[in-house]
Amino acid sequence: MFLFFTTAVARNIEKEEKAAALKISVIVIVAGIGLLILPSLLVIVEAGNVGVMSTFGVVDDKLLQPGISFKNPFTDVIQFSTRTAKYMDYGTNDVATITALSHDGLSTTMGIAINYRINPLQAAELYKQVGTSYDSVIMVNPIHSVPRDMISKYDTKTLYSASQEGTTDRAMLEQELYTGITERINVIGVKDSIVIEQVSIRNIDFPDVYKDSIAAKMKMDTEIAQKELEVKKQEMEAKRVSAEAEGTANKARIEAQGKADAMRIEAQGVADANAKISTVSENYINWYFTQTMKDNPRAIYIPVGDGGLPIFKNADATA
Repeated sequence: MFLFFTTAVARNIEKEEKAAALKISVIVIVAGIGLLILPSLLVIVEAGNVGVMSTFGVVDDKLLQPGISFKNPFTDVIQFSTRTAKYMDYGTNDVATITALSHDGLSTTMGIAINYRINPLQAAELYKQVGTSYDSVIMVNPIHSVPRDMISKYDTKTLYSASQEGTTDRAMLEQELYTGITERINVIGVKDSIVIEQVSIRNIDFPDVYKDSIAAKMKMDTEIAQKELEVKKQEMEAKRVSAEAEGTANKARIEAQGKADAMRIEAQGVADANAKISTVSENYINWYFTQTMKDNPRAIYIPVGDGGLPIFKNADATA
């Protein structure tokens, strides 16, 4: 009886051990499967990127932002960098080199460098229409054709001036390149998907045989312009001196005329005053004489003569 009990206990222990081992095995298998499936359920989008999701060829317009995200295990996530990048011409050089004839027929070589970035809002559309090789599909042609057309539009003098750093011609050509390249990329690609941030002219070269002659011609043009400026300055100075002399003469004439007018007015005033004084004095004398004589009983007043002047005679003498 004891032996039977012992055997039964041993069998129960063995069953429990097998069950425990089975549970452990199941847990290990589930964990292994989980570890295998987990990468397909999670995705990490790196900083400075956005994730474009494609499930069996169908592109989702919703983008995954930087960080950890869950996804369908059958969904592929294509990451697009939104950081500023240097354009690599044909994937090898960060300077695109273009050679063309200038407007006056001189062979000219221009090197340009471009900084650009992807517009994250257009990343899904860019992937659907162009794919991941957008730099070689929609950027190469505009980056080469726009400078070629521009070179053919300008003469050698302007292009040579633009080859010097800091000139206004260089800034003008860089702005024209920026505008032209942006517009052509938008035409052949997805509008506003590629943002051109800066276009810089690295160099503009000409055949060696022409460089010295171009420099000499520009020097001569500069000297001619300087001489013309000097002549204009001299003409302006002569006009200024003439105007100043004429102004001085006019001033003197005006002052002399003013003095003459003042003297004439003063003389006329004096003459008028003297005439009035003379008239007043004569009238006063006549009035006073008349007043004196009319009260004289020995005088006879006869109002005759020019101006009604009286003639007085002594009555006694007359008698």
